[in-house]
Amino acid sequence: LERSTMKYQNLKKLRISLGITVGKAAEEMFVTPQTICNIESGRTVKESSLFYYELYLKYKKKYIEHYMEMNQ
Repeated sequence: LERSTMKYQNLKKLRISLGITVGKAAEEMFVTPQTICNIESGRTVKESSLFYYELYLKYKKKYIEHYMEMNQ
């Protein structure tokens, strides 16, 4: 359980480091802000929600890195 909690906290840290608010993530994923909070705190039981949230953050990270690279 402790290892899982760390994973969720890392997702939150990643979201924050990318400058994405809970509201923005929720809007772009078509879920409620509460769903994002539940995922980041480890309260969600849906593996699919966790999977798609991880995928979303990885995509956003790549997009931002690409954008930064193109504008140097």
